Amino acid sequence: MANINNSKLISNDKEQSENTKSKKMVFITSVDDDNDNILSCLKSTNVDTFIIDLNNTNLINEYRINNKTTQQFVSQSEQEISVDIPKNTNKKKRKADLTCVICGGQAVGYNFSQISCESCKAFFRRHAFQSIEKAKCINYNDNDFKVRCNIAYNVKNKCQRCRLLKCFQEGMRRDFILSPEEKQLKKQRLEENRQLRSTFINNNNNNNKSKNIIESITTNQKNKSVYNVGSYSSKLLTETDRLCLLHIQKAYFSASQSTPSASSVISCELASDKMSTFINTIDIQKFTAIKLINFLREIPEFKQLDEDNRLILVKYNLTLLFFMYHSLNFDSVREIFYDLDTGDTVSPNEEAFAQYRKSLFILCYGYEFNKTVMSIFHVLANIINKDPIIIQLLMLIMIFSKGLSANDDHEPLLNDEKHVFYAQSKYTDLLFRYLMEQSSFEVVIMKITHIIEQLLKIQKVSRDFRQYIRSNIDVTHVNPLMKSLLHLT
Repeated sequence: MANINNSKLISNDKEQSENTKSKKMVFITSVDDDNDNILSCLKSTNVDTFIIDLNNTNLINEYRINNKTTQQFVSQSEQEISVDIPKNTNKKKRKADLTCVICGGQAVGYNFSQISCESCKAFFRRHAFQSIEKAKCINYNDNDFKVRCNIAYNVKNKCQRCRLLKCFQEGMRRDFILSPEEKQLKKQRLEENRQLRSTFINNNNNNNKSKNIIESITTNQKNKSVYNVGSYSSKLLTETDRLCLLHIQKAYFSASQSTPSASSVISCELASDKMSTFINTIDIQKFTAIKLINFLREIPEFKQLDEDNRLILVKYNLTLLFFMYHSLNFDSVREIFYDLDTGDTVSPNEEAFAQYRKSLFILCYGYEFNKTVMSIFHVLANIINKDPIIIQLLMLIMIFSKGLSANDDHEPLLNDEKHVFYAQSKYTDLLFRYLMEQSSFEVVIMKITHIIEQLLKIQKVSRDFRQYIRSNIDVTHVNPLMKSLLHLT
């Protein structure tokens, strides 16, 4: 049996008083039974501490997670062997440190696929769809497609033709410009997230926190709040349905905030050998797994299941949820996805990590396999249309679907199949009525049909992926949680 020894704690209150530099650390001393790795995440006693092991015996990462902050502690191993990690690997540049690639001025962030200042951002939005051929250079009469005028930030009268050419040459993309309707939708979602975040903070120290949050959000719904679920004239969704959806959103938001993203921990540097690169691709998914487990822990029907049932559902179904999770922030143009859950602007660091992850995946698993996976993401992204509620409901339906993985391994029977079936039916019905609030019956049926088609493809891709891992990777180096979820033991 496994012996995670659930904790080998270094330092206590007495030791802290003697040595202020000591930190409380958690080490996995041995792991023999893969089920215990999942149980360690599912048990309520583990809500405050997660073990993050990047398969490096010299490096141990611990996250102490609470309702306010997520702090990362990095330490050397007990042997005090040094680890060569660049100090600035995970530091994000401040806006004051960014330089506009168009005019060289101070940039405000990542706009239309390039780092740019507010002025060049606004200029590109106004002129991106204008014909360059019709624009005239202020210094030259020919129509040469070269930037010959000075368009530096300190030049007052810049040549519009050369400036627009510079924008395109540097890679700014006009297909990233949002229509008025898309901008309004984005603004609405940002406001939703700000309001939800504010609600959590204000009620953080309240003993009746969950109840107050629900009541607060319900009140906002009655006052025409910007929440998605309240944006429709509800004929099919009852008040109980809306409260259920809002609880799901709250649980998802809480899980996202309490779990670190892979981009904040894993370096974008290539590993020294291909085996280590393979392991990195699996390590990245561990953060998604922990985030989804945290989400499920807050769902009433999941909490009511006994330990064995929760273990079976997570062990055999969770990895299929990764597709749904990543499709929410999938960039269909560049075929990359981000670890964002709050609708915030993509930072240069997150952009770089998304590109790094894509490169790793193609390097390890090949272009054809990547093409197959991307085709699934394209269809899902088109169906979901960046609606987090659809994603959240789909993931709940999937986790309560016994036998979803279609795994060749023998999957144990559930102790309470009736309760699991009830939960699956509940969220399937809720998803159907939520979609009916937005579209016609024919459109909803078509969407659900396409979703089922993609689920069948996900099953096959997941089986192929597990088989490929078994054949090409030394599974002894795979982190314990993902080894359990991928059935590599």
